[in-house]
Amino acid sequence: IICNRRSPPHRDPKCQPAAFDIMTTAGRYHPVVMDFMNLGIKFLYNSGSMLASSCRLVRHYMNVEEGNRIVTAWYMRDSIHNFVGTPSTEYAKYDRVNM
Repeated sequence: IICNRRSPPHRDPKCQPAAFDIMTTAGRYHPVVMDFMNLGIKFLYNSGSMLASSCRLVRHYMNVEEGNRIVTAWYMRDSIHNFVGTPSTEYAKYDRVNM
């Protein structure tokens, strides 16, 4: 959980590259932009928004100048899988569906 903190440009090196990390924000603050720098994509990150990405691979940041906010981040780490003895996730895949 992150409260009222600026997030400088970073990656999360302990997260699995194959897994998506999910970030949810809540609070009262002026509109903020989440910047996925190495992808060249910016998202409006208003209260109640959820974003998912491989935060180990994607350099990201946001800056809140004023207001109150809280961000909850869900992420997967190899150490957790090793501790509980479950296999790691595979890379996300998609395929065309014929209907």
